[in-house]
Amino acid sequence: MMHPPIRVGDALEHGGHVTSGSPDMDFAGRRVARQGDEATCERHGRTTIAEGHPCFTDRGVPIALHHYRCACGCRLIASLANVNIA
Repeated sequence: MMHPPIRVGDALEHGGHVTSGSPDMDFAGRRVARQGDEATCERHGRTTIAEGHPCFTDRGVPIALHHYRCACGCRLIASLANVNIA
């Protein structure tokens, strides 16, 4: 199944957005988010991205994809609809 990558600024399902990402990799001008990068959740406060795809990495860190989860349990919502990975 194909999923778009998560980037800095992309939303969380309960509100909030991804606040940090790769220092090197971007898609369409925004930094790619990875497992361990930070986000703010309107329901749960500060959190980190808990999941990433093991086959798609940046500097060995798994890249987060659409519907992957943060540590608070919220799902990530990708803003790129026309780019898919895995």
